[in-house]
Amino acid sequence: MRYLFENNVYVRTFKAGRKIALFLDFDGTLVPIQKDPTQCFLSNKIKSQLLLLAGSQCCHLIVLSGRALSDIKKRIGIRKIYYGGNHGLDISGPDLRFMHPKALTSKLAIEYVRRKLKKEIADIDGAWLENKKFSVSLHFRSVKKEDIQLIKKVFNKVANEFIEEKRLNVIKGKKVIELIPHVSWNKGNAVLWILKQLKDKCMPVYIGDDQTDETAFKALNGKGVTIRVGKSKKTAANYYLKGHWELSRLLKEILEYTKNNGIREIVKSNSKMQGIINRQVR
Repeated sequence: MRYLFENNVYVRTFKAGRKIALFLDFDGTLVPIQKDPTQCFLSNKIKSQLLLLAGSQCCHLIVLSGRALSDIKKRIGIRKIYYGGNHGLDISGPDLRFMHPKALTSKLAIEYVRRKLKKEIADIDGAWLENKKFSVSLHFRSVKKEDIQLIKKVFNKVANEFIEEKRLNVIKGKKVIELIPHVSWNKGNAVLWILKQLKDKCMPVYIGDDQTDETAFKALNGKGVTIRVGKSKKTAANYYLKGHWELSRLLKEILEYTKNNGIREIVKSNSKMQGIINRQVR
């Protein structure tokens, strides 16, 4: 695993002439992790860079998050790009819509667990639930250290029945435990599915910071560029950034690549047109 900006290594990772499919995680990547996830918003600088990338003919922009699809679309606020919510269970974009069948069939179980957990954590300070339509997250970033074991015990008591019956799965994140439908589907599957729908011969670039992003890093092994936000010995990513604060620098480099690539395509197109004109003159 190499530092992306060491000796300009990133310059050699982007192959000239290929369109980029840029996959971005949200929390911890596009925005810093916050105690209250409802207070996560894009900076003006990042938003401006994303808008430029969204308007480029040389880049497909995809935001893939564990948040609900409606939530992530609202927080990014850019039209005509691709979004994946609930770790890729729910995907939308230009002429594209996907919803995993088991996401719908698991809704009743998710809602039952959510109601039970709501009662159980009512007296635990700092604990709260996030209803994400096809999943539910128990947040405990603001919980006192001495209450964390209690949170986990409550969660297991309520959810174990559904986990043992293979109706629901658990995802453990940064100070959050999540219940999702029991499916063989993750961010890695979602990335490969989206790439197939794009049809262009794209070079995938995936940037993420969490354990859930590891499935995407593995899925793209040998197929594209994978970048982890934060160094780790236990990752399948090719490169790392020191923190989310370096993302803007990387987006700037990708914008430069797409701009040069666009100029190259115009030159190529003009050369073809000139050839046609010359043949007509003859």
